[in-house]
Amino acid sequence: MACEVRRRSLGRAVAVATAGFLGATIIAACGSSSEDAGPSESRDRAEVAADGFVYGYAPVALARTRANMTCLLPINQLYNQSQMSGPDSRTVVAPNVDTLYSVAWLDLRSGPILLAHPEMGERYFGFQLLDIYSNVFANVGTRETGSAAGSFLVVPPGWSGAAPAGAEVIESPTWDSWVIGRTLVESMDDLPAAQAAQKQYSMRVLGPAPATAPPALPPTDCGNNPAPQAVGAAGPAFYDELSAVLAANPAPEADAPLLAELAELGVTPGATPSAGDPQDVEALASGVVLGSERLDDLIAEGSDGDPGSWSSLEDAGRYGTDYLHRAMVAKIGLGANVPEESMYHVTREGTDGEALRGSTGHLLHFDEDQLPPIDPRGFWSITLYGPDMFLVPNSIARYAIGDRTPGLVRGDDGSLDVWISSSPPPSGKANWLPAPEGEFVLMLRTYLPTDQAWSPPVVQSAE
Repeated sequence: MACEVRRRSLGRAVAVATAGFLGATIIAACGSSSEDAGPSESRDRAEVAADGFVYGYAPVALARTRANMTCLLPINQLYNQSQMSGPDSRTVVAPNVDTLYSVAWLDLRSGPILLAHPEMGERYFGFQLLDIYSNVFANVGTRETGSAAGSFLVVPPGWSGAAPAGAEVIESPTWDSWVIGRTLVESMDDLPAAQAAQKQYSMRVLGPAPATAPPALPPTDCGNNPAPQAVGAAGPAFYDELSAVLAANPAPEADAPLLAELAELGVTPGATPSAGDPQDVEALASGVVLGSERLDDLIAEGSDGDPGSWSSLEDAGRYGTDYLHRAMVAKIGLGANVPEESMYHVTREGTDGEALRGSTGHLLHFDEDQLPPIDPRGFWSITLYGPDMFLVPNSIARYAIGDRTPGLVRGDDGSLDVWISSSPPPSGKANWLPAPEGEFVLMLRTYLPTDQAWSPPVVQSAE
């Protein structure tokens, strides 16, 4: 039955995929009705709508991100970010400060897209391809395809045709997709060389356009597009946005049980549910509130381990029907990659169980054998964000500390102490990660991790 499928997926999302996040308000009750009872008979309509909000959070957030970006970047063209991310980088939550980004939004209704890169030598690089539901369907780069020059033909669902000689075919599950490229910058002195490598990336439409295709996503309204970080503020109109995504990008078959229930509330491809039956609209409004509470509670609860421990997005990028996990990742780390490419560890509290605050001061101590385990071609970093998951300005313009940070001081035993506070520690600024006076969040990334079970040491409160 539909609700049995959802109970299993949401349960796994909490117990496994969220790696310790706890949801206090998860609604997945199926009731005791017979197997052939309709969705509205077996479950409360607001509960169905809440499941729909959780289901739709990631694709709506992606569609909004696409709308905002494509006001600046043409569709089917690769944009290279020439400078490192900073506090003014507020398009996508949790940007890293290790790589230069290359970004493209693909509309495969125009036909296949050819992506190519030059010989990259020892420099880490990667192109991550996500469908509109935020699933990673391919990676091109150091780990997956190697550093030799390569070309890749990204094709629409069901495509058949001849690829250019030497090009590898990658089929997208959806007609709209997102390409996120990352090019490692070893140091500021290395920035010009990284920029030069970026300039050799290329992307072009090969065509021809498919004979049949679903309708395009709604046109962008530049200057008035809603923020991807304020999805819940749309109220019942959120489901209008979800319906538009469903029309432009038919959902996977595995989503059919939940979509059948949502259809009874008027949420169908291309529909406008917010203008439907008043009782349905009321249920949808309640669903947004309940669904938002689920996500907020999940994130606020943090890790279920010892105080100061970290939660890991260990199943990012491949969600299946784990809609709760998918929504949570979209809210705190939209665009997260698969674990073999990168692992993301997040914490919001110290050993005292209280929220991390710069005025308190905190220490992150790594014994020599505790440092993040990575392939020699990869890298690691600890990045500080505000509660909104964006970078915070500070006096020395340092937003992360990692394996490439110049001047780090190690202990005689090879250990590493990272001080995180609003003012520098007595030992000086060498190992200082500046924080705001108030609350903040830490994210530790490992790119090309060699041990996906590894977890960072606890964050110790200095007081």
